Amino acid sequence: MSTDNRIIPGIVKDGVIVPKSENRLPEGTEVEIMVRDSAMTPELRDELAAWQAAGDEAWAMIDQWEKEDSE
Repeated sequence: MSTDNRIIPGIVKDGVIVPKSENRLPEGTEVEIMVRDSAMTPELRDELAAWQAAGDEAWAMIDQWEKEDSE
């Protein structure tokens, strides 16, 4: 178990993430999912890299638009 009380370990069962914690999260709680590199298939690693690249491109476009607006 993590010493960081914001991290709740879990496991995927039948495609659903199940927390390994006795504490229940309230309905509607927003969470972030981090997949450990060792658990990733090459296909998932490639998909996440593509999403990261798309995000980087989007931020670059936003930066460019802001620069153009300030000129």
